Amino acid sequence: MLSRQAVHLRGPELRSRAQGWVRVGLWSQEMEAWIGAVGVDGAAIARDCRTAGIALSAMNVSLDGRRVKDRLRGGEPAFSVLARATACGRSLSD
Repeated sequence: MLSRQAVHLRGPELRSRAQGWVRVGLWSQEMEAWIGAVGVDGAAIARDCRTAGIALSAMNVSLDGRRVKDRLRGGEPAFSVLARATACGRSLSD
């Protein structure tokens, strides 16, 4: 499945990304949805979101003019995004 999302990756790079996603511990459909939200390199983001309690369904929530997934892809830590949401009175959990 990952090879369909990351056609530019081959061999060791693809295996490395796949192993990262396997370590997150998602079902294949859930993994595909997370990849769609945070990209093929986003296994650590997905893991951190799950740890922080940020749901996949919250990726398009806007906080201070930027979507959650854009903040995460831009390098803002999941717990920082969660704190920002809390300060704005928004819930990012299901």
